[in-house]
Amino acid sequence: MKHSTIFAAISAAILLGSCSALAPKGNTVSGSQAIKKDKTENVAKNRDKEVSKTDNSRIADLIAGEWNIVSAAGTQVTATDDRPYVTFDKAAGRFYASDGCNIINGSYTAAPDGKVTFGNVISTMKYCGDIAYAPAIAAALSGAEPLTAKIERIGQESILKLYNQKGTEVMSANKHNMEFLNGNWQIVSVDGKAVTNEEANLFIDIRELKVHGNTGCNFFNGELYINPDKSNAIDFSHLGSTRMMCPDMEQEAAILLALEETASAIQGSEGRVMLLDQTGKELMSLRKIETGKE
Repeated sequence: MKHSTIFAAISAAILLGSCSALAPKGNTVSGSQAIKKDKTENVAKNRDKEVSKTDNSRIADLIAGEWNIVSAAGTQVTATDDRPYVTFDKAAGRFYASDGCNIINGSYTAAPDGKVTFGNVISTMKYCGDIAYAPAIAAALSGAEPLTAKIERIGQESILKLYNQKGTEVMSANKHNMEFLNGNWQIVSVDGKAVTNEEANLFIDIRELKVHGNTGCNFFNGELYINPDKSNAIDFSHLGSTRMMCPDMEQEAAILLALEETASAIQGSEGRVMLLDQTGKELMSLRKIETGKE
């Protein structure tokens, strides 16, 4: 879904170009207009660079939170269980990490120029010779030298890269930005059909990785999983519900099936969220229920 804006922009450019070719001479773009357009595009590009620079100056804010380590010193992380991570606790000025074998923690500082310095680092000392990336992660977090952090945001995912003094990447990590799903949601539609029962809702807790709600008949609850290797990915599982019989059991079955088939979630307009299957087909549309409103 994150490429849709790009495709739309390209399509628009092609259509505009076609219209210019077919339009009467009175509607053609003059040379001065073309120069003005180029200047406008350059200003936009420079503005985007400035935004990126401003964001980098907020490195202390942007780096905070838990990151899934993707690679270290060029070695890709392949584990799904015991996945390496690093968490930056801004309030305490401390980090907590796992290299997939040992637990590591210590202090850290993040300067406005992007420099991240680790200190007072301690670690458990287990030997895990079969985990090739563990030594590289431990070395990156050892505090041997200040590292330069760069953070990019792509879709609902942030990517962190740490570089040594020579400019070589020593570690990369990512984290989801799926917090927009937190909260209580009214189920607006399922499989393209409107849901008019106001009792049909669900509550998503990203921090606890839990979901619960009402199908309009029965209560249900379950777990959710956010795949760190896929953008916008979310999976609902272990769904269970009460067993009361109701007039519209077809709607209940559709809601539970849609949750089981959900593979990703994207933000829409006007406080809406869409749950999609693996092919990108919309399964469910949700509207945020504001605090204090039913």
